[in-house]
Amino acid sequence: MSEQEQTTAVVDVPMAPPTMEPPTVQRPQPQTISDPRQIAAVVMARMNLINTKKDELTIAIKGLMDLTQQLVQAYAGQMQVIEQLAARLKAMEETNGAKGVNGLAVAPSMPSA
Repeated sequence: MSEQEQTTAVVDVPMAPPTMEPPTVQRPQPQTISDPRQIAAVVMARMNLINTKKDELTIAIKGLMDLTQQLVQAYAGQMQVIEQLAARLKAMEETNGAKGVNGLAVAPSMPSA
């Protein structure tokens, strides 16, 4: 043995990029590595994978936020148009009095055609 202590870690080293399908075969047994450089390489690879996923999720969330903001603005614009149309309709009903379309009397509870 050497004077330097050896560190042992058990890690699951992926052999291929992850897929969306559930695995149909049993996963391989974790490999035991004891070299600190290998451990550091595995840890750094996992950290890079996590950071990549985090970045992808951040981009997706920002896209959803932008889309939501656009939808809210469109909804607010449509609500303003609806309110303006309702006000115009109410004003037209008040100016025409009890007369309906083409000067025919319409009962307040009956819709005009």
